[in-house]
Amino acid sequence: MMALDRAFKKLIPPAMAEACRAVRIRDDELVIHADNGIVAARLRMTAPGLLPQLAQQGYPASKVKVKVALQIVRPKKPKSLAISETALDGMEQAASSIDNPMVRAAVARLIARQRRG
Repeated sequence: MMALDRAFKKLIPPAMAEACRAVRIRDDELVIHADNGIVAARLRMTAPGLLPQLAQQGYPASKVKVKVALQIVRPKKPKSLAISETALDGMEQAASSIDNPMVRAAVARLIARQRRG
């Protein structure tokens, strides 16, 4: 069903795509969950017009049901593990001797992320 959600989100504006999910097609009905009432109202108006495009992608449905499913946003925990600058410098030097380019790139991303904070 993740493929259905991806196909659906490609057909709607990005801002709206962040606030909804195409959940399933059951009994010829596309079920969409929206994060709030405003998004749900817009989807109720626009989603029926998207059904032919979804059917062309292999997701046939003739009806749309939009439900409001509030998403509780939990605050992200702050990083509790920090690598010292000395250790990052050492990792950077060691990374230059890694033969595998994918591992070398992964270590470089880790170092960059840690330095950004």
